[in-house]
Amino acid sequence: MGMFQTTTKATARTLLLCTVGAVALTIQLPQGAHAQSNLPAVTVDAPRAERARTARPVASTRAGTTRRVAARRDARPPAPVAPVPYVTPSTGTLGALPASYAGGQVANGGQVGFLGNRSILDTPFSQTSYTSKLMQDQQARTIRDVVANDPSVRAVTSAGGGQDGYFIRGFYYDVGDLALNGMYGMAPFWSVGANFIERVEILKGPTALLTGIAPFGAVGGSINLVTKKAPDYDITQLTATYASRSQFGLQADVARRYGEHKEWGVRFNGSYSDGKTPFDRQSSEFGNAVLGLDYRGENVRVSADVGYQANNLTPPIRFFSFQPTVVPLPPAPAASSNAIPDWAYWKPKDTFAMVRAEVDVTPGLTVYGAAGYHQAKIDFKFLSPTIINQAGDYGSRPFGGEQTFTAKTGEVGLRGETDTGPINHKFVVNYGVFDRPNENSYLASPGLVGSNVYNYKAIPEPLFSIPSSSSVSLKQWSVGAADTMSILNGGVQAVVGVRRQHVSNSSTDLLTGVTTGQDGAAWSPAYALLIRPLSNVTLYANYIEGLQPGTTVGPGYANIGEVFPPFQTKQVETGVKVDFGKISVTGSLFEIKQPSAIASSANGVLTLSTDGKQRNRGAEINVFGEMAPGLRLLGGATFIDGVLEKTASGLNDGNRAPGVARVNVNLGAEVDVPGIDGFTLTGRVVHTGWTYANAANTQVLPAWTRFDLGARYTFLSPWNGKPIVVRAAIENVENVAYYASSYSGSAIGLGAPRTYLLSTTFNF
Repeated sequence: MGMFQTTTKATARTLLLCTVGAVALTIQLPQGAHAQSNLPAVTVDAPRAERARTARPVASTRAGTTRRVAARRDARPPAPVAPVPYVTPSTGTLGALPASYAGGQVANGGQVGFLGNRSILDTPFSQTSYTSKLMQDQQARTIRDVVANDPSVRAVTSAGGGQDGYFIRGFYYDVGDLALNGMYGMAPFWSVGANFIERVEILKGPTALLTGIAPFGAVGGSINLVTKKAPDYDITQLTATYASRSQFGLQADVARRYGEHKEWGVRFNGSYSDGKTPFDRQSSEFGNAVLGLDYRGENVRVSADVGYQANNLTPPIRFFSFQPTVVPLPPAPAASSNAIPDWAYWKPKDTFAMVRAEVDVTPGLTVYGAAGYHQAKIDFKFLSPTIINQAGDYGSRPFGGEQTFTAKTGEVGLRGETDTGPINHKFVVNYGVFDRPNENSYLASPGLVGSNVYNYKAIPEPLFSIPSSSSVSLKQWSVGAADTMSILNGGVQAVVGVRRQHVSNSSTDLLTGVTTGQDGAAWSPAYALLIRPLSNVTLYANYIEGLQPGTTVGPGYANIGEVFPPFQTKQVETGVKVDFGKISVTGSLFEIKQPSAIASSANGVLTLSTDGKQRNRGAEINVFGEMAPGLRLLGGATFIDGVLEKTASGLNDGNRAPGVARVNVNLGAEVDVPGIDGFTLTGRVVHTGWTYANAANTQVLPAWTRFDLGARYTFLSPWNGKPIVVRAAIENVENVAYYASSYSGSAIGLGAPRTYLLSTTFNF
């Protein structure tokens, strides 16, 4: 366990030291310090009155550009006044996190790429933003647990594998495509802890204009993670956690604001857990520590984050695959079973730092810039079973090694707002760069090993002697511009924009010295129309594109050496959103067409072209908010018809896209029990319809349904009068064994077994 144990144990010690520091911070500060008062028993007390301050008044041309100002100097000593809440102008994003919607589970808006923050009713796209309150109440361990609330998203990689991957609207989304505070490549690379995340913003559909090309080319949607920052009240919080079978952990959350006007914010989040998981013979040690800093000045805002995360998972449960002749597929193995040998392990480590700043040049113009650095390293050794018969026998070639990804990214831009006659314009111009080389060094077993997924027999560790080594480079830059034009006080809005994206990638085999790669560029336009016939109703339509890196034709084809530009995925969508005050309902219809490279043969000569096409056509309906006092709903349904329209040599033309279920349903509810103050019951159902496991449509993955139940109780501490929250939950109550989905052509992920969760949160 070596170096990993040392670094992870160090993380745990750091967390404990920060916890002690958090308690120390609760002691009364000496006069002259300006920390906010402590969190009260149930609700936040009004902040202490500040000393009178003087400042010049600032005029604003629009209500949206209002900012906090103090009264003009008066000859008489002014009376003490309560602090005025900080308000970010409409052209900024820092310090302007959209408020939570009724029920607190989702937000009333989110960041729509470089367009900035938009409310739900002013966004001509389908987006859901999940809050940290939801994550804590559901005891989410990673972002994988959060997206389980969304019917348009499916976790497709195996639970217990240490690496997350999703489908969004039926297209694969690699966890390496996650954005952190609006920047690709900065989030932990294989899985992200949920404890330091304030919002999980899921924007559905291609987003090339809004966010640029994703590093791994996701086209079904994008996920942006917003880190936690210090609010206007103190936080000193410790949470003790337990997850079956014997994972015990501790989380700390400490936040303060300092300065005469609370300009400076500091927030620390850390977690550590260790023990056996619900899977047989598997243990997991996990820790992270993230420090968030921010500054809120009159015309300047700065936000910075520094973080570290590590995991030691033994053995990791990777994906399954099946020989094409295995028809029908045998049933999924027992939910908690583990067919991976004990010598396998998965040890990722991530270190990241990022900063973002905004300056208000005028009341209607803000310039901004951001930069980030992230190094992700992993040491691993595992196998992925290929099942060869219905009895569950499998073979696999184990391999192991190390990977290092080093991402550097940056962007600059401006957002402005102005009027031309009756038309209001919100415009943005953005330039961004991304550079992520990675080094790979592997050793593979010279032969196959095998066992059985239903009756595992120990596999001796083989000799790892077949080397491979490569160096991969990915460089991207883009420039984008968009204008949101509105009339009738925002009753009619039109978004027009375009982005020019350049992509360069290469791969060098370090053993042979052979290098392959390509450069490509593409224009990505987008158009959207939004109409609000009533103040609580939005109708919208959009056309937007997604991009994936192109490729260079290799040996074996008549057109060897031909360079394909980035693949352009195209979406058309229309939808409606209705806000009933305490509960909202949204619906959309969409069609996405994704091209791909396919081979075709003429007179015995193979040619590679970009004529391949998958078409996903679907409908979504979502509901969230308070159905009635004490009753909260969250979820919906997605219906997708995924078709392979053009395939290699036409062999699978017209077949259903593998892994894309026609029906997905997620629906959760919370009920505050009448007569028992602070006691809440929770439940959720997740259903995924049957899918094909392969493009030939010969192997079927059955439909599956999972039920989750939980409860929480909030009461006042007898020691300090502040709330204590006790939570308990059971995920997959019936311990259903199921194949989660198929992805990447043949990989099949396994679902998680019944899992018991307990946690208690203490406030100081």
